[in-house]
Amino acid sequence: MTEHRLRIAAGVLAAALFTLLCMWLGMRVAGPVTHTYNIGSVQFYVDPSWSGKTKVYLPLAGWEIEAPIFSAPFALHAQPRHVSPSALRRAAHGVSRTVKTAKKDLKRAAILTFVRSFIFALLGALAAGGIVMLFLRALDYPWRTALITGGCCVGFAVVVVATSGVWLKLSLDIRAFKQSKVVLGNGKVLMRVIKALHNDRSENGVVVDLSQLVRRGDRAESR
Repeated sequence: MTEHRLRIAAGVLAAALFTLLCMWLGMRVAGPVTHTYNIGSVQFYVDPSWSGKTKVYLPLAGWEIEAPIFSAPFALHAQPRHVSPSALRRAAHGVSRTVKTAKKDLKRAAILTFVRSFIFALLGALAAGGIVMLFLRALDYPWRTALITGGCCVGFAVVVVATSGVWLKLSLDIRAFKQSKVVLGNGKVLMRVIKALHNDRSENGVVVDLSQLVRRGDRAESR
């Protein structure tokens, strides 16, 4: 009897791990997605990770900064694709409406990116459930057992995604950019902006300083 229970437990664990693997593959298939906002466009990419960090990469200048803005097991990668110099100048000079709109647009874009990644993760779990079901049938298990097991894989994935979504929402704090650090690149301009981020007291200040960093990167490429 004990051996039978151990076999069931091992099977459940194997199915759960396989489901997580397929969810991870689904998120990888989702890949990066580019969103437009009032200052330009930015590419977001969600990667399963225990870091719980957002990484902002500026390819124009070869700079990358990261900040622990949430504790959920994901990493959000952001890479500006296009910037409007005139809009950035307005944001950098503290036009509240521009900054507020940028913050709202970027937040919505990040949320949509996570939703898209979660949908692909669920599709991966659906594939995992189907594979597990066919595998059990190949081992001559009854259809009922195969269907229930496959359904449990999908149900497990739904719980994981729902928990992750709540975790993200509760732990999200954009002000954590004050704790950002440089992981790639150097230079006086970059270090000055990072120092400004550390001293910001509001979300608007964070957005303004990040916009300045993007603008500096754009100028670096043009030289």
